[in-house]
Amino acid sequence: MNNNRVLVMDDDEQLLEVYSDVLNPVQVAGSTLTAFAGIEKLRISHPSFEVTAAKQGEEGVEAVRVALSEEKPFAVAFVDIRMPPGIDGLEAARRIRELDDHIYIIIVTAYSDRSVDEIQDILEHDVIFARKPLTKDEILQLCRNACLSWAQDLELRTLRQNLEDRVEEQNRTTSFLESLVSSLTQGLIVATTSGLITSINPATVKLSGYSEFDLLGMSLSTLFPQDGLQNIIEKVLQQGSQTNRKATLKSKDGAFLEVYLSGSILGNSKRALPNKEEQSVVLVMQDGIT
Repeated sequence: MNNNRVLVMDDDEQLLEVYSDVLNPVQVAGSTLTAFAGIEKLRISHPSFEVTAAKQGEEGVEAVRVALSEEKPFAVAFVDIRMPPGIDGLEAARRIRELDDHIYIIIVTAYSDRSVDEIQDILEHDVIFARKPLTKDEILQLCRNACLSWAQDLELRTLRQNLEDRVEEQNRTTSFLESLVSSLTQGLIVATTSGLITSINPATVKLSGYSEFDLLGMSLSTLFPQDGLQNIIEKVLQQGSQTNRKATLKSKDGAFLEVYLSGSILGNSKRALPNKEEQSVVLVMQDGIT
């Protein structure tokens, strides 16, 4: 999103016209202010900015409020420090910062009654201190840089928000899947291709009699000592899935339980990793009696 909206605040009407002539030179030819601004002929060789002028601090603050309500925020504000008889430019800038945390503020003054440190402490960030008089090139460069930075900041905020939204959605999906897996009556085992168990669900704990702590890190061959589970894993990796294969589960108390196993590659089989040791398989275990 490009934002070329600029707020200029100064109690000197002639300077406001200079800002307008420099930033939005639509009718600059023949302007009576060209001599005042030191411009003989201004070539329109830069993007035109949308300029809003305010002669008092309160007027500038209200302009920002209205712009935000219309969803047309300013990218940058040029603010003069002294604008009698109302609030000074620094107080106006402070109120503007409270309204809009993203606007770039350029403090412009010919005086030194406010220090750079004081200005920075009050406005905190995205603030530039400039001395009058500003040349045409300085005004243009400050404005261009501020508008470009505003657009880059927006892009970063958008990317960050999109990432946060994706993480939140992924967390919701993960939470739902964990809840779903936990509620399954079938046992579910995730294992490496070498047969090392990395994840299980409560139904597996119930069927095997082992605790979750015992099962994690256990070899499949301990649970299925008679069935050559490595062959099942190899078929899963080669074919993408293996269904309804009878097997015998050895429980913790030494009893044997007939079960049916189904298997698949964890994730999309079309994107299976070339290194089998980096892949995992999911085995779904159904009690053969039921």
